[in-house]
Amino acid sequence: MKRLVLLLLALIGGGLLLAAPAEAHATVVTSTPADGSRLAKAPSSVTIVFDENVGLGGIGYLHVTNGSGKRVDAGAASHPGGDATKVVDRLQGGLGDGTYTASFRVVSADSHPVAGTIRFVVGNGALARGSVGVGNASNGATGTLFDVARWITYGGLALLGGVWLLLTVWVAGRDDARARRIVWTGWGAAALGAALELLLQGPYTAGDAPSGVTHWSVLQSTLRTDYGQLHSVRLVLLGALALVLARSLRTGAERAPWESAAGVLAVGAVFTVSAGGHADTTSPNWLSIPVDMLHLLAMMTWVGGLVVLVLAVLPRREPAELREVLPVFSTAAFTSAVVLAGSGTYAAWRGIGSLDAILGTTYGLLVTGKVVLFLALMALAYLSRGVVRRRFRHPQVAYAMTAETELDDGSDTLDDGSDTNFESDDSADLDDEPEQTDSDGVDPADDPDQDVAEATDTERLRRSVYVEALVALVVLGLTSVLVAEPRGTEALAAQHREPISRTASLGSGASVTVTSDPGTHGNVQLTVDVEGRTPTQVSATATQKAKQIGPIPVKLTKAGARSFNGSADLPVAGRWEIDLVITTSRFDATTTDVVLSLY
Repeated sequence: MKRLVLLLLALIGGGLLLAAPAEAHATVVTSTPADGSRLAKAPSSVTIVFDENVGLGGIGYLHVTNGSGKRVDAGAASHPGGDATKVVDRLQGGLGDGTYTASFRVVSADSHPVAGTIRFVVGNGALARGSVGVGNASNGATGTLFDVARWITYGGLALLGGVWLLLTVWVAGRDDARARRIVWTGWGAAALGAALELLLQGPYTAGDAPSGVTHWSVLQSTLRTDYGQLHSVRLVLLGALALVLARSLRTGAERAPWESAAGVLAVGAVFTVSAGGHADTTSPNWLSIPVDMLHLLAMMTWVGGLVVLVLAVLPRREPAELREVLPVFSTAAFTSAVVLAGSGTYAAWRGIGSLDAILGTTYGLLVTGKVVLFLALMALAYLSRGVVRRRFRHPQVAYAMTAETELDDGSDTLDDGSDTNFESDDSADLDDEPEQTDSDGVDPADDPDQDVAEATDTERLRRSVYVEALVALVVLGLTSVLVAEPRGTEALAAQHREPISRTASLGSGASVTVTSDPGTHGNVQLTVDVEGRTPTQVSATATQKAKQIGPIPVKLTKAGARSFNGSADLPVAGRWEIDLVITTSRFDATTTDVVLSLY
């Protein structure tokens, strides 16, 4: 038993060590001006559009600086027209030529910080691109502590979920110290995790060190956000749940109608988790939030019940309790598995987003591994359910049928007309159990083969449940890593934004490399690097033959002895043919082409 508990702690710790820092889940869709663009005159404002709602609060910002680092904005950033997907910053008038940098930091709807820069040039000057949406924008130590707090929350909810057994079918468990300890440990972990998340959210989104929790202004900013208010409500609900459990889990306490309030409070607490996480940012959220709640509740029912079963019910070795608890748990576990499969499939597909992301992203691979383990878990649960139905449910049915048959045969008058008055001295006592014998007239209780079969089934059930618990813990370990990963669509989008390069030969050992940054269609910066020759001029055009677009001229300026760069608007995805003319002297020029496949 101690080894099982240690394994649980090891898996949770392993999940924390293996998990990467939590990635941002809001990404920049577009900006005005576009990153890396060249403008004839200075704009009146800078606008950034995200793929989901973002917040500014007391720690978010968008400000613009010139080449010397001086602020040139006219006021604080805001959401234009109340649109939380957009952030705008008004600029001062009369700005001159030069390079400008728009720096931003916002908080996505699922509580992750997003930071980055957008650069543009007015008039003449070297083009430069910013970092649009840095994934990990938090302090490393604070991010790790925030992850720990989140894992504590989920682990606490899982343990707390086991209380349903004590409130329904296993009332005797209220007198069991181990069962009460499991429930209260889960409650304490859930409350501690919620409090830590609330305290750390401010420093986490601001990129501060953990010491930022001591700044009251940061906590005030958090409490004014939806995230802070949801966590405050969760703490209140957990406090009310503690009052209900304190009265219900007393020694000798019996079931009472008001205990149903525990279920209502637990559902409310789960709502605050779903509404403050990824589900709220997954469209449509009116469907994603209930599905996520069902997923969490099913996990709590199955995993929490499984922990109570392994650590409290089975060690008591009470046959009557096993016959009472196991059939009910088996049905609840099967129902939870069905709910987990359905809700998990929906959430996984919404998170993965495309077939390419299944094997092309870490998120997709983790989901695939989780599905495989879940199927193994289902198989183990099926074996356990078979033993329960055969050993702990069918005997009761057989007993009831035997008793019913004997009572039906005991009519007042037999076929020969003799009296069968049960009040006679020779009649059987109705309070006595009807004697059960097999076809050879042997009492099953005295049958050694029956004892061996029962012992074998019981041991098989015990092993199956233990293995089921271990596999469930591995699934939770994978889940802890999965939560820290960007979802499939986001991971693919980040991969697609990475610069892509292609190289063509110029002959005689010389070559040219063309790089597009980013690797997606739209406004891109093209860089041409020549090796083996020293060009005096490079000209380029871009053509999309499949869509019959182009040739689009690309104005290149010299950035180094053998390097040229420029920007181009390539409006669609697909194969773009970059035709180059590389001039090395008045009488010597080489033509070639490079194909770039843009997303």
